Amino acid sequence: MKLIDQSIRNYHTVTVIIVMSLVVGTLCFQTLPRQLTPTVDKPQIEVKTEYLGLSPNEVERNISRRLEDQLESVEGMKKMTSTSQHGLSTINLEFEWGIDKDLAVLDVNNKLQQVKDLPINADKPTLRSISSDNSSPIMWIVFDKPDEKMPDLNQNYMYKIGEDIIVPSLRRVKGIADVWHFGGEDREMRVEFDPYSIARLHLTYKDVIDRLMEENQNTRAGFHDEENRSYTVRGLGEFLGPKDILNTVIKRDGDKTIRVRDFATVVDGYQRTDSLVRISGNLSNAFGVIRKAGANVVETCNLADQRVAELNQELLNRGIPLKLKIVYKDVDYIDEAMRLVKSNLGLGAILAIAVLLLFLGSVRSLLIVAISIPVSLVSVFIILKIFGRSINIISLAGMAFAVGMVVDNSIVVLENIYRHLTMKKGVFKAAYDGASEVWGAVLASTLTTLAVFIPIVFIEEEAGQMFRDIAITISGSIALSLLVSITVIPTLITLLIRLKPGEEYKSGIFHRTLFKPVLSFGKGIGNAYSGLMQQILCHSTLSILIRVGILTGVCLMLWYSSQILPKKDYLPYGNTNMVFMLIEPVAGSPVETNMKYLADYEKKIVNMEDVNRNFLVFSPRFNGGGAIIEKELANGQRGEVKMAVKANEMGQQIFAIPGYRFAFAMQRPIFRSADKTFEVEITGPEILKLKDIAMGLIGKISGLKGVHSVRPEFKFGNPELRFLPRREDAARLDMGMQEIGDIVESLNAGKYLGEFNDRGEPIDFVLVQKKGNKKLGLEDYRSLPIWSNEGLMTHLGHLADIEIDAGPARIDHIGTERAIKLRVQVRKDMPMQIVIDQVDEKVLAPTRFTLNEEFGLRIGGSADELESTEKSLRNSFAYALGFIYLLLVALFSSFVRPFIVMLTVVLAVSGSFLGITWNNWYQRGNIKTILEEWNVPSAQAMAEGWNWITFDILTQLGVVILAGIVVNNAILIVHQMLNNIKAGMEERQALLLSCQTRLRPIMMTVISSIFGMIPLAFGEGAGTELYRGMGTALIGGLSISTIFTLFLVPILISLSIDMGFHTTKDDLVKDSLRSNRDSLATNS
Repeated sequence: MKLIDQSIRNYHTVTVIIVMSLVVGTLCFQTLPRQLTPTVDKPQIEVKTEYLGLSPNEVERNISRRLEDQLESVEGMKKMTSTSQHGLSTINLEFEWGIDKDLAVLDVNNKLQQVKDLPINADKPTLRSISSDNSSPIMWIVFDKPDEKMPDLNQNYMYKIGEDIIVPSLRRVKGIADVWHFGGEDREMRVEFDPYSIARLHLTYKDVIDRLMEENQNTRAGFHDEENRSYTVRGLGEFLGPKDILNTVIKRDGDKTIRVRDFATVVDGYQRTDSLVRISGNLSNAFGVIRKAGANVVETCNLADQRVAELNQELLNRGIPLKLKIVYKDVDYIDEAMRLVKSNLGLGAILAIAVLLLFLGSVRSLLIVAISIPVSLVSVFIILKIFGRSINIISLAGMAFAVGMVVDNSIVVLENIYRHLTMKKGVFKAAYDGASEVWGAVLASTLTTLAVFIPIVFIEEEAGQMFRDIAITISGSIALSLLVSITVIPTLITLLIRLKPGEEYKSGIFHRTLFKPVLSFGKGIGNAYSGLMQQILCHSTLSILIRVGILTGVCLMLWYSSQILPKKDYLPYGNTNMVFMLIEPVAGSPVETNMKYLADYEKKIVNMEDVNRNFLVFSPRFNGGGAIIEKELANGQRGEVKMAVKANEMGQQIFAIPGYRFAFAMQRPIFRSADKTFEVEITGPEILKLKDIAMGLIGKISGLKGVHSVRPEFKFGNPELRFLPRREDAARLDMGMQEIGDIVESLNAGKYLGEFNDRGEPIDFVLVQKKGNKKLGLEDYRSLPIWSNEGLMTHLGHLADIEIDAGPARIDHIGTERAIKLRVQVRKDMPMQIVIDQVDEKVLAPTRFTLNEEFGLRIGGSADELESTEKSLRNSFAYALGFIYLLLVALFSSFVRPFIVMLTVVLAVSGSFLGITWNNWYQRGNIKTILEEWNVPSAQAMAEGWNWITFDILTQLGVVILAGIVVNNAILIVHQMLNNIKAGMEERQALLLSCQTRLRPIMMTVISSIFGMIPLAFGEGAGTELYRGMGTALIGGLSISTIFTLFLVPILISLSIDMGFHTTKDDLVKDSLRSNRDSLATNS
């Protein structure tokens, strides 16, 4: 082959290319973004519209439905859901994977522009494109006291400091897109009035509201020109401070002037408390840092860390008794996970090299093969840079898996060159002939592996976007290893080994000394295999019995593996050191009350020795808390068991706390979509009927095996104080609903009067009832004196009927139908598919028979994603098998023989199932020991139900990858057999010799690959829980398939020979048509 010849002749050029690849690869490694997981750009767009003061029913009717009517015709949309809450409409549009999101955003925006009938006072709808980069914070920062002895500071004061100083400064940091701020309320200038004083002064609420709004404004009056100067004329009426407001004249009653100070006070205060944050028992504020799409997480966290130090110095300089403390950042897990992957990568490389040393017995040979590892792996960073990918635990795991694979091609080439060296050809001739002879097999092996990954790269679903990194990394490494094997390996052999034609090649020094017993053992295995194959391939009764026995064993193994087929799961859960507590308060319960219920348990958490820090948050966005466990206690297998036990313990304790609709605890997953929840969607026209159906399902689903909890996504019983206008009575006094509404709003939330300009900072300006110990009760509202514009006094109860009722706190839609969703949380150690099947078969199926056609009942959420991703994987697997078959047809010049090779894929899949099952069985024993050591109740039952390795999407990817790897061994046997037939050998003799000569390279490649993956399959630490399933599947599949391939492939080929399917030299070596035509012309 010309490329091999040129490489051997021009070793300077090869050396330069190696050095340049290493240098450029290193530069790319330094500049590639680093993040925990690959960016997942979900095909979702969120539309939010605010209108403060509206009830959920009003938001549904006036906003959500009007927007839905326009948005349901958006092109490419797969699903539309909406939530109508107090003053907020949220619509989520889900599109088909692979859609151009920029065009989708443009289409959605155009549809929104066509909505003309939204309420006048509603805010303009806002759009947000959802991505994994902007869906969860990469860092959490909290306010802390500089001295523990200091008293707690006012939370709203902290909120002001956060909004004025902290948030703007953090947003200016490179890589930060936004900062979430929890724990306080915005400032507002409050005119706090006494309703009885207003009545005593004969004031109407309309007089007060109109006067304050009119007075608080500047006016522009054009220009005043004089001979040499022009003046801008302005009327300055904006209030500059509380004193201006208090002195404002509301009304003149004869000689008496009524000012604001006569019935109200002015307070520079805060809005009604809707959120509270406590950190380790103290009131605080929390800041969640959101990174920009594609930003380097490590760099962003480090820059934010520096900014926090600068802000702490600024707070100290200003005399503000606060300091910032970072309580969580992704970079900690990233650093630990990457360190572990790198160490596993290094350990895998060492193990693979150790295996090579045992087989080769020569340091020079070892160096020749080992050079392929750094060249292939470092150069792959160039490919990642070209494709715009990042360095994350998935791409690094791909490199770690590739360690054992990238040496396979080099091993095959090197071993064959050494075989030719033993023929005394001389190093140059041996290098060229050895590499050229196996070039076809090496190319075919590489292409079959790449054939598996090419379809995977085009999977669009969420899991597919994660697969893309591992697919690009492994396929890139293996493709590069092909070039290394046919260029670098022959070149290095000619440089490091000096043998002239006729000189005898001596085995490596280690084979002659230290490893001599190992060499003898290997020769013994080889001789035993050769003897057994002679018996199998000959025509005899014993041969037939052996063949039947092996085929029976294969069939039994396939049957057994089909019985232990693992149940499917979605994404791996991960093992973070944080336990989340999710709490659903009773509708209408104030945040102070909700926080009070947890006060005693909070003290227990603070005093737990294994808890580093805890937090509690009650807000419109999130209700619950969490505990951050000490890192060293959460590491490894013991740490993973510890986190499961801790989450279970905390869940049982908070579940028993009264005052909440529900409460449970769970370990925080590493991927948001890996939280092992799916949704039960109930749709229909009647909201109360939907509620009854949901309540009936909750109890049934909760009792199923593997269900951790069921969380209803609806709130009923939200208490409402309703003012129903008595229109005739109000009309007699010339008062309409607008004026009555202003009165009620002023007495409660506060009537918005515009903005108050506080030294350039605009804050809300409101008229609100004075805060005090005495609150208006129901009868007080009815008897409250009110003056009309006609100067007549009445009572609020005369203008409106007042009643107490309850309504929904939120109304959900799926499409345009009303819906209620139940979020089913699956136990971490239980495959999600088992629970999904149980819920559908045992609960939903019987319930559907009791419903009429107006109501729908289905499973959605992550269940849809699991089904969609599995479908894509099955398609990829089918495409891969098709590509592999076509490649083998081209290589073997046969349409039948490739089927024999592809039977190894079936063996590999079976082996992967066996590997997963056996590893789970082994790990359950370890887990049981750990649980018993900690005196955990029901340790035996807990360990028996524990699936250490679940058949998640990454594990399934490992099974797909096997298809492209395991055929390589069979390719070596069949390809060498065909080469022997080309050389003039009889079929059976060619097959026997092929088995004998290919045993060594097959064992070298398989054992080095397995040893390279062992640290990933059995390692412990951050990130290993993500890919141990894939590692186990690959190891199990490679091991089982190799053992059976060494026997099954020769048996099937011999059987095909017995059946009359022969291959001769004439079939493989054919003259060209031109040569035949010239020969005929000469003879004539």
